[in-house]
Amino acid sequence: MKVCNFVPRIVSEKTVDDGAVVEKTLVLSGVHADGSILPKVEVTGADLSNFNWLLDKWGAKCIIEVGQSRKDHLRYYIQTTAEDAEQSTEYHVTGWKKIDGEWHFLLPGDSNINVVLNGKLQHYCGADVDDLYDLIDTYNLYEKPPASSLIIRPLIAFAFLTPLNEFMRQAGCMPKFVLFLTGRTGTRKSTIAALILSFFGQFSSSDLPMSFRDTANSIIANAFTLKDVLTCIDDFYPSDNAEMKKLNATAQTVMRAYGDRTGRARLRSDSTLMESRPPQGNAIITGELSPDIGESGTARYFALELKEEDVDLSSLSVCQSEAADGAYRRTMFAYTEWMKRSFLSDDEHTDKFVKRLAGLYKEYRSDYYHHNLTCHGRLPETVACLMIGMRFFLQFLKENCVIKQEDQEVDLELFRKELYALADLQSDSVEQDKPANIFIRKLYALMESGEIVLKRKGEPGDYSPSFYSGLEDDSYLMIHPDSVHRQVKKLCSDAGEAFPFTMRAIMKSLVEEGIAEPGRDSTTRVTKVDKSTLRLLFLRKDRTEPIAGVNVGAEIVC
Repeated sequence: MKVCNFVPRIVSEKTVDDGAVVEKTLVLSGVHADGSILPKVEVTGADLSNFNWLLDKWGAKCIIEVGQSRKDHLRYYIQTTAEDAEQSTEYHVTGWKKIDGEWHFLLPGDSNINVVLNGKLQHYCGADVDDLYDLIDTYNLYEKPPASSLIIRPLIAFAFLTPLNEFMRQAGCMPKFVLFLTGRTGTRKSTIAALILSFFGQFSSSDLPMSFRDTANSIIANAFTLKDVLTCIDDFYPSDNAEMKKLNATAQTVMRAYGDRTGRARLRSDSTLMESRPPQGNAIITGELSPDIGESGTARYFALELKEEDVDLSSLSVCQSEAADGAYRRTMFAYTEWMKRSFLSDDEHTDKFVKRLAGLYKEYRSDYYHHNLTCHGRLPETVACLMIGMRFFLQFLKENCVIKQEDQEVDLELFRKELYALADLQSDSVEQDKPANIFIRKLYALMESGEIVLKRKGEPGDYSPSFYSGLEDDSYLMIHPDSVHRQVKKLCSDAGEAFPFTMRAIMKSLVEEGIAEPGRDSTTRVTKVDKSTLRLLFLRKDRTEPIAGVNVGAEIVC
């Protein structure tokens, strides 16, 4: 029975592992009846039997005969050629993978394991040799940084934390934040980010892996692929209000993805649940200003502000040369090989390593929490992760005889002090982005501009709700909550700012923060003015004025 006018065969069978799904891909070749050689084509195992690929791959001259069973027969004949086909495995994901019972750190360029990344991710590549001089160059990056130590050292800690992600995840303490490198144009933010990414590949400021001009979905997809390695999402810089809203939405998606480490739940066409694909590595974000993403979004990033005077251009040039020569990639290769020898030789050692990471995380988290009792709950977790990254970086250098034991202890303590100072600034930034604090600052702005007028309680004159938005005395601002909320939303809308908070949520936050004094049975309180009974929200001036930047006791002129 004639099935087709060509003879196909399987050249190779490739197993493709993208970190979530393992699929088979077949490389086919063949000969047409006219004697021409058919080119090699890749076909997934799922698509082999439907032959929808045939016309696109081999053209109209390749014909399957008419008949219900012809395709099934052809599929069978093709599979019978698989016995002599070459077998291979290709990984489309980076980071730690247990293969044949042994941990391997996957990156393109590995001579033993085939790792393939596409598009802008092609600049990722590893090394397969190390050199003591490379470690010295890397320590010089730490000891004599090309920019302020308050910028470079947290970035180094972040870079050497990232290969620990797999085992931090097993310990239940995976990093849940991004580093946000901010600064005016020309401060070389992208150059510094590329320098740090050079531990994982060959990067420059012009070929960073992602940018805010990419779609949010593509960023999150790449964030899953880049397991246990560092990436960069470059250039948060909106040019107008419309783009500001778009980039803020992207930033919100990115921050929540890295901050929660949970993938988006989706269904296949047959209604079965697809594998979740959350971010698995760590990310640096660069931008000229911080995104408007509220308190919870701000708590999901750790900010580093880079100024032009912070950068030493001659030192930066030396470091870029070392990065281009592959010194930092070879250091990271040596680091992951050291991890394998020291902590991952068998399951028992791996379990001890995971428990050690969990213990260090709890210790460092507790230490910073006791240093700053009023901080957001996420900040001690961020500090703990960066301390772990720096600890293992310095331990790695010490065990390779680059530094001494006493140097390791001194450097770690110095980094702790620098990190705490940065974290305290971050704590203040998160405080400023609380919904209650935003509301208070906008309220005072409206009062100062005369858009909101409060009548002095007890002063002569009639109270008119159509003119006054409430009352004030020496201790309280007493406002009509719904009326003021509408005016605050309008102020934000006119300025192109988001204010998504309901008044109910704002009042709840004001009470929780001790800014508003509720009544016995309600958030608002009843007060009498002239012959009217009003239900107003009582805001304590001793709490609102510091938030608004007003000297306590100073009188607001309305």
